[in-house]
Amino acid sequence: MDDYAGRVLADRYRLPLPPSDEYELTETRAFDTYSGQEVLVRQVPLPEVVEAEVLDADGLPDGFTARDGGVRHPGRRPPAAGGGPRRPADPV
Repeated sequence: MDDYAGRVLADRYRLPLPPSDEYELTETRAFDTYSGQEVLVRQVPLPEVVEAEVLDADGLPDGFTARDGGVRHPGRRPPAAGGGPRRPADPV
């Protein structure tokens, strides 16, 4: 465990102190604090540019239409079958 006195990655993996002659690590061993095992951690390069799609006024990409004729909004639920406000069930 003393070998892994460097940074902690994702509150789980303890990394060793980086060697002074190496600028960037692409692959290193680490200690998994959840399982107690030594693991190999790799750095995965991500693209710097991400393409975005432009949505129209209804919130749909160009050329798409909603299946039921209405626009679906994230976070909104369809009306409940009973019509009243939803309440959690009583604990037993």
